[in-house]
Amino acid sequence: MSVSIANNDTALRLLLALVPKAESDLSADLLSRLQLDGQKVEGTNSIANLIAERYNSDLAGKTDEEKAEVSQWMSMSGRHGPSERQVFSQTINEHLAGKTFLVSNYFSLADLMAFSNVYAFMESLSSQKRFNWSNFSRWFDLIQHTIPSEALSKAGLKVIEIDLDAPAPPKKQSAADTKKGGDGAGSDKTKSAKDNGQAKKEPAKKEQKQKQQPAKEELNVVPSLIDLRVGHIIKAEKHPDADALYVEDIEVGEPEPRRVVSGLVRFIPIEKMFNRDVVLVCNLKPAAMRGVKSYAMVLCATSSDGNTVEFVEPPKGSKPGDRVYFEGFEGQEPMDVLKPKLKIFETIQPGLFTNESREAGWFNADKKFHKLLVAGNVCTTATVAGGSLK
Repeated sequence: MSVSIANNDTALRLLLALVPKAESDLSADLLSRLQLDGQKVEGTNSIANLIAERYNSDLAGKTDEEKAEVSQWMSMSGRHGPSERQVFSQTINEHLAGKTFLVSNYFSLADLMAFSNVYAFMESLSSQKRFNWSNFSRWFDLIQHTIPSEALSKAGLKVIEIDLDAPAPPKKQSAADTKKGGDGAGSDKTKSAKDNGQAKKEPAKKEQKQKQQPAKEELNVVPSLIDLRVGHIIKAEKHPDADALYVEDIEVGEPEPRRVVSGLVRFIPIEKMFNRDVVLVCNLKPAAMRGVKSYAMVLCATSSDGNTVEFVEPPKGSKPGDRVYFEGFEGQEPMDVLKPKLKIFETIQPGLFTNESREAGWFNADKKFHKLLVAGNVCTTATVAGGSLK
């Protein structure tokens, strides 16, 4: 058995260093690929799961439920590139309130993969930001000291010094620094007194305005805020200025079809784009993609290794425009438009997955799975189980 690991695949290098038996059994070169009994296994998550299964099965989870949670975190980590690491780190920070590890009460592949993903981001954070994200920083510090220093070194990492105490406030100026030329003339004292009087009035006015303003109602972010509908692709062609993009016309129960741009060229042949029923996210703010404006997003599932992307398919008999909703959130109206600054989709998306039966749905904070339904029937994928949705 031999393994090939990319130079930048920190997670696999850490895993091999953590499992000495695997490290001695495997020979490494330059691509993320595993050769086992004549069969090639590709992708960081697939290789990590196989190594854990063979050498330390507890790393992948001790129960079926924990294995599913570990798989979810690995998929989330694998889908968060450099530009999304802040969102991923915030997700970790919120999840770890009252918890020590990402899954259950022990170190797992979930922690290892997430740690590898956010290492460079943690390096870039200020002391104040680390303090503000106390759960995330505490967890990161625990993981980097759980992993032996020799293993960190083999992966090209080192311990990041993290101070979990509040940063010292800035020093106040001394009286000597604030004085200019002694006590000054009497007119200066008079001016100072006037200034002080004005300063007292201004806060009073601000306090009065604050009292007059009603308190803003906090938005409860739930998946029913997302406008999901059945769509039917009637036309698809390559984007004229982007090799990786398709431009589709999709019927969605409106007078005119919606124009949608999707980055699916690498994963779905154009002949399989026609005459397809899909699930559309219809209330994202329209966005121009290489000069073509997109008015919705096709919901797809990505396998844990990132090599397969498939449509989330509505159940047979669905019609364009049919409402798609999550189990337990029936009858709730979506927002007209998801305001980007509220980050509603970004908050919900980390919980969107397919289960082992290829059923699409959403895991809430308590890890309860709410199936994605059309008229009571579940949406599915062709082959992707345990994959993330986006």
